[in-house]
Amino acid sequence: MVHPNMATLLGIMCTDAPIAPSALSALLTSAVDKSFNSISIDGDTSTNDTVAILANGAAGGPSISSQGTPEYQAMQEVLTTFAEDLAKLVVRDGEGATKFVTIRVTNASRYEDAKRVASTIARSPLVKTALYGKDANWGRILCATGYAEGVEGVVPSETSVSFIPTDNSRELKLLVNGEPQNVDEERAAEILEAEDLEILVKLSNQSGKEAVYWTCDLSHEYVTINGDYRT
Repeated sequence: MVHPNMATLLGIMCTDAPIAPSALSALLTSAVDKSFNSISIDGDTSTNDTVAILANGAAGGPSISSQGTPEYQAMQEVLTTFAEDLAKLVVRDGEGATKFVTIRVTNASRYEDAKRVASTIARSPLVKTALYGKDANWGRILCATGYAEGVEGVVPSETSVSFIPTDNSRELKLLVNGEPQNVDEERAAEILEAEDLEILVKLSNQSGKEAVYWTCDLSHEYVTINGDYRT
């Protein structure tokens, strides 16, 4: 049961930075949105979720209270990065997971649109099983992009889908401006053999907002674990 809002977990973070309570709440909300609320294992949520942060101010110095200050921005970056690292570990520990998948959706008119598309792809059983089967099935990714609810500004004739290898080699373009590519299946198989994979979806040719989601594949082992959960 790992999917916003949030993963089935208890997360407690601590800092000695001098942060005002109102600022601390805003910092945590923003960090959680881009971390624990940006992961999915199986699309099921849980009622037992808590992420909290404690700040005792022991480091001293001026209190961080205003969002417009460099200190606030620096704390936001540190906290978000740390929360992302923890959230990624949750995905890597997913039941039966064999792949860690980053879904990056770009060129959206709104951040909310990019995140909705990324979330829809991340929880699609057809996408997740294709990844487990090492199948470069861009159609399933495109289908999930298309049925994401409440999304504006998707331009079908400008939508592109690629696999981004984790070894820094060239990307494998599956769909460019709405047109299927002649995919090198051997190259696709090599990329999908790796444990880590990034799926890049561009919703248009115009620069815009970006959102990232982290998920995993859906394996036989997941069914076995949850099928035997009480027995």
